[in-house]
Amino acid sequence: MKLVTDEPGSRKARKTIKRYLEDGYSLYTVDMALAESLNAIWKHIRIHKDLEMEEAKSAIQDLTKIYDSMNILETRELSNEAAEIALTKDITVYDSLYIAAAMKLKAILYTADKKLCEASRELVTSKLLDPHIHNSEL
Repeated sequence: MKLVTDEPGSRKARKTIKRYLEDGYSLYTVDMALAESLNAIWKHIRIHKDLEMEEAKSAIQDLTKIYDSMNILETRELSNEAAEIALTKDITVYDSLYIAAAMKLKAILYTADKKLCEASRELVTSKLLDPHIHNSEL
């Protein structure tokens, strides 16, 4: 979301991702990330009321382009690990899918979600995109 909307930490997130792409890194996500991000756009319009419909349409186009350019891991291939992580870490299955993906890939989990970053630390290397942002600002 930070890549397609203007919210706290967006500029730094864009800069970080751009740098990693320039350095030849590949981006991965889980298949439900698109639906989760579309729901976040809906929240910006309907709940936070800080995004207009035209801005949302542009964000959705950008979001779809980014998603289409990423390597996608399916929930199905991560389901067992994700369920176990969710139950042992007391976090949502949605969040645990990102941890399971990082484990499978032996990759670093980059997130702007402080709670997810903290929950993942014992299982994978995780980095908060902007440590000055609190969950209430995400």
